[in-house]
Amino acid sequence: MFKSVPNTNLTAHNSDMGQPIIISQDTALLGQMQAAAAAADIQIDICDTPAEVRRCWGAASLIVVGVDKAAMVAGLGLSTRSGVHIIGTDAQSVLAWSVPLDAPGLVLPQQSGFLAALLEDAHRPGGGAGHELQLFGASGGIGASTIAAGLAVRAAKRGKQVALVELCPYGGGIDFMMGAESDSGWRWGDLAAARGHIGELAMHLPTVLGVRVLAASRPNPSGLGPLAARASSAAIAPPDAISAVLASLRRTQDLIVIDQGRTPPTSDNTVLVVAADVRSVLAAQTMMATGAVTARHIVVRAGPGRRLPTHIVTDTLGLPVAGVIPHDARLPAAMEAGDPPGRARGRSSRAFDALLDALVPDWAR
Repeated sequence: MFKSVPNTNLTAHNSDMGQPIIISQDTALLGQMQAAAAAADIQIDICDTPAEVRRCWGAASLIVVGVDKAAMVAGLGLSTRSGVHIIGTDAQSVLAWSVPLDAPGLVLPQQSGFLAALLEDAHRPGGGAGHELQLFGASGGIGASTIAAGLAVRAAKRGKQVALVELCPYGGGIDFMMGAESDSGWRWGDLAAARGHIGELAMHLPTVLGVRVLAASRPNPSGLGPLAARASSAAIAPPDAISAVLASLRRTQDLIVIDQGRTPPTSDNTVLVVAADVRSVLAAQTMMATGAVTARHIVVRAGPGRRLPTHIVTDTLGLPVAGVIPHDARLPAAMEAGDPPGRARGRSSRAFDALLDALVPDWAR
């Protein structure tokens, strides 16, 4: 491991997993990183071996990869995450690795001021250290969006900064579920051109019960009436814009709840929602066996026709069940009236609270 740059702002990897890290052994890049860290008065860990990189990858608030170590990082098969940047002194080399690593590049020393701004954002209280939950339904119509909204509302009731993000282009609009379809604020169509490092955007999103809502855009052809939202050429922004937007939200929010809909998740921190019936469990089993979904937790959706015992779901899928969400006949009518799940006390809200405790254990009450 590289240890030859004597500076208090760059250190060998330590136990503070939330700090920004640099993956490099290039003395020129480390020197410029040292200057940026000193300007921001921030401590940075150096991780330059495969084992260290694997250990740091999921929890570091910011990851800066030198072009000298880009091939090693690309070869590790790590999960996709935001907050990763490629740095180098040659623009062509930076560009060459920016695409395979799906990360924006910085050419130094020209963009050293931008690097210092990135470090300051990552070090800001709550910056880069928020929790992220991606909810994905193993089959259609089992209420993954409802659970996502309920978790977001219950987290906001605990005083947390929460963003609810819709990534399904055909979900009908999670802003409608939250009663905010007519509220002013940005949707994905307004963020289609977002790239690289973007500033604070949570303040531009519709807010319901303390939850910042980033919903899909809907077209507004004549005849659809007031339920249709603004016109947009795409319901969801392209992948590089999504990455930039989530990175911005991650710097300011305690929790980001992502409604994946039927869009394959990009993270191994996925919450797989499975109905308590044979067909849904078999669908989940196939997805996991083929690598289409890598999940850490299962949420079971119970109700009429969904009476498969929880232990069978666990035994079949080989993952722990974080919670069971019961059927609540009142929710559909409430959401049609613009009353979000999780707002009122009741059976569903208690289930959402218990699930939130299980998925974010350091918030458990």
